[in-house]
Amino acid sequence: MISETRYHGIVKASAWFDLLVTLPFITPWTMDILYSILRHQHHYWQFAGQMHDLNTANYLFANLMGSVIFVWSLLRILRTDIVTGRLDAVARYLFCLWQLYAWQHGFSSLILIFTFFELSFGIAQSLPVRRNASSSEPVLRPASA
Repeated sequence: MISETRYHGIVKASAWFDLLVTLPFITPWTMDILYSILRHQHHYWQFAGQMHDLNTANYLFANLMGSVIFVWSLLRILRTDIVTGRLDAVARYLFCLWQLYAWQHGFSSLILIFTFFELSFGIAQSLPVRRNASSSEPVLRPASA
């Protein structure tokens, strides 16, 4: 069990990580730069799998995802709480699932580096929290039958 203060620090750190990692996904121009860097690393380190050329639909969905994650990151930085940390953990597990799916279907194993961070932050944000005595934050509890 971790303290609420420590938990808030984890949520904020994960938000800053997301902000920095996904910032290049916000525009097609910055995405071009990022993807060329990732492709270069894929080839340089001889990762298994492939990194295909991107089309307009790839850019659209990546830019939409980058924009949503950018805003979600800002929310977690400005309003850090247990609820957003728990919801972010769920999102991270979903991201892990789809990254592993892509990897299993031939995408570059470079994705597993990102999966490691998603899983690590997801686990950290799923840890039980010891509430601070002065906290007025709502607690998520299972509904009673």
